[in-house]
Amino acid sequence: MVRVGLIGAGYIGMVHLEQLVRLGGVKVVNIVDNNSKLAQNAAEKYSIEKYSTDWRDVVNDPTVDVIHNCTPNKFHFEINKQALLNGKQILSEKPLAMTLAEAEELWNLSVKMNAVTGVDFCYRYYPVVQEAAARIRHGDLGAVRMVHGTWFQDWLSLETDYSWRLERAENGDSNVMADLGSHWFDLIQYLTGKKVTEVMGDFATLIPVRKKPKAQVLAFQHIEEDDSEDFECTLEEYAAVQFRLEGDVPGSFTTSQVCNGRKSETAFEVYGTKCSYAWNHKDATRLWIGHRFKPNEELIENANLMYPEAAKYAVLPAGHPLGYHDAVLHLFKDFYSAIERGVGAEETIQRPTFHTGYEEMNILAAVMRSVKNRRWENI
Repeated sequence: MVRVGLIGAGYIGMVHLEQLVRLGGVKVVNIVDNNSKLAQNAAEKYSIEKYSTDWRDVVNDPTVDVIHNCTPNKFHFEINKQALLNGKQILSEKPLAMTLAEAEELWNLSVKMNAVTGVDFCYRYYPVVQEAAARIRHGDLGAVRMVHGTWFQDWLSLETDYSWRLERAENGDSNVMADLGSHWFDLIQYLTGKKVTEVMGDFATLIPVRKKPKAQVLAFQHIEEDDSEDFECTLEEYAAVQFRLEGDVPGSFTTSQVCNGRKSETAFEVYGTKCSYAWNHKDATRLWIGHRFKPNEELIENANLMYPEAAKYAVLPAGHPLGYHDAVLHLFKDFYSAIERGVGAEETIQRPTFHTGYEEMNILAAVMRSVKNRRWENI
């Protein structure tokens, strides 16, 4: 039985916890949050034997094998580093750290400690996304000519909407690009098998003054103006990036969290010499396949029609759609399988590791340099 300590009992912590409950051979033995009520409620709901307000209680516990780090960004580096030094395997939320230097240190340390690591880039684990990646690897798309994508949300579209992600001290020097952009660039690099080599970015702050609540707010929670105070926001709420992949393949990406009516629309389009693939999170079980001289196709999640490496993630009969929680569960299964197989710090494109987290921080750092310098920047 693998013994797990989970740090952070907010929105994403509960997503982790609910999927860990579904895994066999895994037991959450301690849950930590600086809000003792959140930790206590989670412990009682899921029959967890301990709860705490200090992350050191689990990181320094020799009986805990694995740490799930579900804290705000400012805690990622210290917790991840100490967990590695204490010989833990660790699965962290993204971004891996607040700076590129921190991310590089964590990646190097994970190699030194031969630790199994993971980063929650879960969107690559939708079955039809896995199928698109498999088809590209098998040559069905032909050569990749260009890529395009967007990610729009509306949960920060009002001046009364607030999140710690808007605070530089809590989040780091980027909001939406670090949050949604890291997910999207993981998707596009995984799909194409090509690394981003150059970027040109543009950021904008669209609501410079917001109402900050005096009480704690969880992710996606809406509050009213009462009992709040003015807060000056200096981080970006809009980001657009022109970029090049290996082989001089052009691409573009735009993202924002202030788009009324868009709840969480993640989309990519990959255009090749033989056909095209497109996917949107709002129809997550469907992969659009575009052709020039025959009717376009739509593949619905169906293990019988998919490559074996993608079909293993389509675990329900066709017509029974999987969702976001299942994508996270698939990532966890791969992570714990790596622990079971004892692969250590072995790197693989199939599973996001601390090396993946470092790569995404490298892209983010280049985008921020580009925004500052108003020019193309190399990765």
